[in-house]
Amino acid sequence: MKFYEWRWWQRIFKKEEEKKKSETPENIEAIQDFLNEIPQSVKTIKELLKSLKELEYERQVATPSLARVNLEAQADIIEKLIDQYEFFQDDADINGIRVKRIAHEYLFQAKKIGLNKLVKEKKRDLKWRGW
Repeated sequence: MKFYEWRWWQRIFKKEEEKKKSETPENIEAIQDFLNEIPQSVKTIKELLKSLKELEYERQVATPSLARVNLEAQADIIEKLIDQYEFFQDDADINGIRVKRIAHEYLFQAKKIGLNKLVKEKKRDLKWRGW
């Protein structure tokens, strides 16, 4: 057995683990910020979709030489649309994880206080259990 595995050695030099602080307030603030930014993101995505729709109508009636230019313009808009939608989706996914952490922390605190019946009930609920 190596000396650092000896029990007395570990008692002397083992680092004390820090207690994990609740991140719930920070998660709630981050979710609120995301929800405040949604209208701006949705507005940008709607504008891109509107432009794309107009270009698609123009392409359907355009001559083959103009259709090429139209499709190149559509490619630029689609690229911007994909980027914006990807950012929006990533933010929504991250905030979904934050909500899950808040729910998990809630169950932990409820169990700690002694609300075992409530915790048991919530763990059986599909909304809570799916996480």
